[in-house]
Amino acid sequence: MIRFDKVYKLYDKDYSQIDTLCRRLDISPLTAKVLINRGFNTIESCEDFLNTDLKNLNDPFLLKGMKEAVERISKAIESSEKICIYGDYDADGVTSTSILFIFLKKLGANCFYYLPNRLEEGYGLNIDAIDNIAKLNTSLLITVDCGITNICEVDYLNEKGIDVIVTDHHQCIDTLPKAVSVINPNRVDCSYSFKMLAGVGVAFKLIQGLSKKLGIEVDYEEILPLVTIGTVADVVPLVGENRIIVKNGLNFMKDTSNLGVKALLEVSGLKDKNISSYHVGFVLGPRLNAGGRLGVATIGVKMFTTDDYSEALSLAEYLDEENRKRQEIEEEILKDAEKLIEEKIDLEKEKVIVLASDKWHSGVIGICASKITDKYFKPSILFSIEGDVARGSARSIPTFDIHNSLSRCSDVLEKFGGHKQAAGMLIKTQNINEFRRKINEVADEFLDEDDLIPEIYIDSELESSDIDIKTISELKKLEPFGMNNPSPQFIYRTAKIKSIRQIGKDNAHLKLLLEKNGSVVDTIGFNFGDYGNVLSNEDEINIVGNLDINDYMGNVSPQLIIREINWIKYDIPNIDDEYYYALKKYLKKNSLNFKKGKKNVEFVEKINRLDYIVDVLKERENVLVLVYNYVNILSICEAIQLEGRDVIKKTSISYNIDDNHKVNSIVILPVLFDINFKRYEKVIFYDLSFDVNNFLYFMDKIGPKNVGTLFHRYDIDLNKEILLNILPTIDEMRIIYKSFLTAKSKNIKIEPYLYLESINCKVEKKITKYKLDVTMEIFKDLNFIDFTLKDNYYFVKILEPPNEKIDILEKPKVKYLYSLKNSEM
Repeated sequence: MIRFDKVYKLYDKDYSQIDTLCRRLDISPLTAKVLINRGFNTIESCEDFLNTDLKNLNDPFLLKGMKEAVERISKAIESSEKICIYGDYDADGVTSTSILFIFLKKLGANCFYYLPNRLEEGYGLNIDAIDNIAKLNTSLLITVDCGITNICEVDYLNEKGIDVIVTDHHQCIDTLPKAVSVINPNRVDCSYSFKMLAGVGVAFKLIQGLSKKLGIEVDYEEILPLVTIGTVADVVPLVGENRIIVKNGLNFMKDTSNLGVKALLEVSGLKDKNISSYHVGFVLGPRLNAGGRLGVATIGVKMFTTDDYSEALSLAEYLDEENRKRQEIEEEILKDAEKLIEEKIDLEKEKVIVLASDKWHSGVIGICASKITDKYFKPSILFSIEGDVARGSARSIPTFDIHNSLSRCSDVLEKFGGHKQAAGMLIKTQNINEFRRKINEVADEFLDEDDLIPEIYIDSELESSDIDIKTISELKKLEPFGMNNPSPQFIYRTAKIKSIRQIGKDNAHLKLLLEKNGSVVDTIGFNFGDYGNVLSNEDEINIVGNLDINDYMGNVSPQLIIREINWIKYDIPNIDDEYYYALKKYLKKNSLNFKKGKKNVEFVEKINRLDYIVDVLKERENVLVLVYNYVNILSICEAIQLEGRDVIKKTSISYNIDDNHKVNSIVILPVLFDINFKRYEKVIFYDLSFDVNNFLYFMDKIGPKNVGTLFHRYDIDLNKEILLNILPTIDEMRIIYKSFLTAKSKNIKIEPYLYLESINCKVEKKITKYKLDVTMEIFKDLNFIDFTLKDNYYFVKILEPPNEKIDILEKPKVKYLYSLKNSEM
């Protein structure tokens, strides 16, 4: 059975408005298509998306609870009450705490901040922290990026005489905390139009509310870079208000007045560079998160709030060092995890990878779980054992709701929380094995093998005319890219390789010059260097990637960045072993049922049979498609792989006989008399059988049936090409037999590739491995030799040669095979 290691899904939207968008917005069809793929299919919605002026931010007072929060904070400032800002230890919480502290200080507030220690206190409010905060004569506590589920802790604060304002963005439970104000766009009773703010986004709206109430301007150049870091690092959708915030924050970042941001850019090697959302998510965010992961989240707040650049730089260097330590710890955990997977996990059976160790740092296991999930495309859960209990971190795949699945295992968990793709939990150490069993039972119920195949979304197929500077510049206007606004990804198909270069250290990277329709395009693939060893000039290739502008020494040109090499059509085609052995079985079965008859089939030349088959498989059920030629099955697999997971979930692809596990079947080299045709409503012969007489005989036997044929005349040539590749000539068989007779022993051991390399060099032939294999079978049938095939070696015993002359081509099996090769239609 053929299984794909990944599938690709071309967006399929209503593109009827492309011409209107192109004309009214003066954009290319490709840019218009990408906008429609993102959900913007009207002039107004596109203009709103493209217009990122800060004036387009929503009125903060549209958030429920904003009025009460602003009034209470204003009163606290006027009365010099002590205010505590209580944050979270991740980048979102650190930036939330920082911006509110900076702004309240400018208002003259008597405030301080508190971030819990991840390793000792965990997430959110806790009683010990509240007791310590109360001892400082605090009368108002403002949560940022936390608090929405801390019902009991807020009650405790109230008992202590401390008023509470909760600002959060996490999903609300049925009961809200009894606070002076609860600001959360996800409140059921909140009509705020944009629900996807990060915690720092909600804190920013509070600052905007205070600014509007008190008539004090917000220093966006100082504040927005911090809001941007927290927003991108928290991986919230970069649309709506988040897009406006991040777009402007990135523009302000290089020249920001915030000394902490300047210092972080310097130690990260990004000083004076144009910062993108990629830099924030993968360079700045990890350094800021490193502090919280290893227990020192307050370092980030100190860095962002100091007025001394040397101190900011020192703190940034500290975070950089903490990030390096985090990377080392992460590397060790991943090594341990890989070893455990190899020794203890049956990847064929277990759909969820569950691992545990008392050596692992609980602050880093989340990152490691994410990398394991990325590598194996399976949900993964890592536990850090701390005596009798263990802290777990889970990461999942799009087809598996990990939070819902954990709820079905709640009887063996102490507590858990999270969302569809990520979660955390606490468990008694003794229950880990039972949990592994239960979570895999849940996975078995909800996931099949096709759910464990990555699905990669593609915006459009590229034509040569799409690849120009103007179009690429337009696409850059869609930045910043992130969740819900991914970097546009395209497929460039059937491009011919004109040159290949491996570049970089250890030839790690790949540069290709591709030609299509008379146009050439440069491509670069980072960490694709190994492909330089398997590709050749004139091979055709499909590239999945992003468009970019290459500016080298003032020479500006379009460039395609390789993300995937989707398909390769080699200049010198060759069948694979699986197809060959299925062909052997097919030919053997048919030779036993060989029937002579008049060859008479009808050819269908006008229909695009590939598109037709794909449409039938998408739209119908109980369909059987029969395919014979290797070239055609490659085309079908390529087309199906571009249809995404939905088609492969309903279509099996197997050799010789059908697989009954799915509603539709494609059978390669079908042994017709072994297939139960009764279960299918429609049967389609995609191409011409190698043995047309046998096919016609079969058609007579099955009688009236909903059978269709899509034969093309060039199927005859395709089949002959396959047979020419596997059937040796008489001369080639003589050469092989002569080499056996001249051997020094009657028992010889042959490694096929070394043997063929030697013999082809001597006689200047191109005898293939498959021709050798067929020759061995023929010789064995003729009692010339006996042999066994073991561990890819032929162990050959040479028998006494026959006394009489043998005409090999008159032997029934050989005669049958060569009749197929020499047949004419």
